[in-house]
Amino acid sequence: MRLTSVRDAALACSLLIAPGLTHAAPITAGHVAPPFVLRQADGKAVSLSSYKGKVILLNFWATWCAPCRVEMPWFEEFSKSYGGKGFAVLGVSLDDGGWKEVQPTVTKLRISYPIVLGDKRTMKLYGMGEQLPATFLIDRTGKIQTVKIGFGDKKEFEQTISQLLKEH
Repeated sequence: MRLTSVRDAALACSLLIAPGLTHAAPITAGHVAPPFVLRQADGKAVSLSSYKGKVILLNFWATWCAPCRVEMPWFEEFSKSYGGKGFAVLGVSLDDGGWKEVQPTVTKLRISYPIVLGDKRTMKLYGMGEQLPATFLIDRTGKIQTVKIGFGDKKEFEQTISQLLKEH
C-alpha cells in the first residue's frame, strides 16, 4: 500500500487492513487470549504461549498508521521499565509488504521488543476490524484484561500494566 499524503495515511488508519476479510466478533476483556505462532524477521517462531506467566502488551500495528508510530516508543519504554518484573511487549505488524516494509520503521523507532508479522488467521482470531492500532493487555493467566482499539493513552496503559503486575 503506497500513500501519497497525510490525508491518505489518516484515511488508511480508518479502513480495513485486509479488505474482504471476514472477522470474528471482537475479542473483549475477560476472554482468554487466542494462541498463535508468528515469525520474527530472522525467521524465529514466536508463540503467545511462550509468554505464559507474564503480563503482555500485545499490539497490532502497521507502518502506515501514524498513531501506531506514536505508541510504539511508549511500548519500548514500558518494555525497558517493566521487562524485569514479568512484563513483555509483543508487536504484530499487519503490513502487506513484509519485512522489507516493516524493518525500516522498527529500526527508525529503535524498537527492541519482539515484532512478528501477522496473518489473516491471527487477525480473525482477535476479531480485527477497521482500526489500528489495536492493543490487548493480557494478565499472567492469559486472560485479556483491556482492549484498546485506536490511539491509546500512555498513562492509562502504564496504570493498567502496573496494576496487572501487582496481581498474582
